[in-house]
Formats: sequence, C-alpha cells, structure tokens
Amino acid sequence: MGLRLREGLRKVASAHPVIGDVRGLGLMVGSEFGDGDAPDAEAALRAQRAAGERGLLLLTCGAHGNVVRMIPPLVVDAAQTDEAVQIWSEAVAAANG
Repeated sequence: MGLRLREGLRKVASAHPVIGDVRGLGLMVGSEFGDGDAPDAEAALRAQRAAGERGLLLLTCGAHGNVVRMIPPLVVDAAQTDEAVQIWSEAVAAANG
C-alpha cells in the first residue's frame, strides 16, 4: 500500500506545481510544498485544511512547516488508499488552484 500511496501522491504532485516533492518510506509519505529553495508553508497549510474539511486528517511538518504528511494505519486497503489520494487531489486543487 505504501507504493500505491506514493504513486498516487506523485500523480497529484505532477498536476500541481505547488508540490515540489513526494517522498517517504512505507505508509509514511510527505508532500513537500515549494521548490526546495523557497518552501511554501502557507500552501501546505491551505491544502491540509482543505483535506480536513473533506474528512482526510493530515499533519503539517518539516523544518519550514511546508510538508503535509500522511500516515494511514497499516491495515489500510487499496480502496481506502485510493479514496485518500482522491480527496487529497481535490483538496490541493481547491486550496492552491
């Protein structure tokens, strides 16, 4: 499921240039907002809040507060993973156009 989650989040990132990187190990995966040289904590917070409004609870983290982290339970299944990625895609689009 970790690979499925990372691949889904990378597809979201490819459609939204505000996300500069997607990385993680297993089911702990972060989407980094900004281009590396200029972290965008505000964009990360907007997306995190938009996801929460849609029922997907996520955390912001990172030295600059510009990473949104997903840590689903280890018993998550494919349908739940796909649903989370879909909600995340909608949230990023709504929050950061």
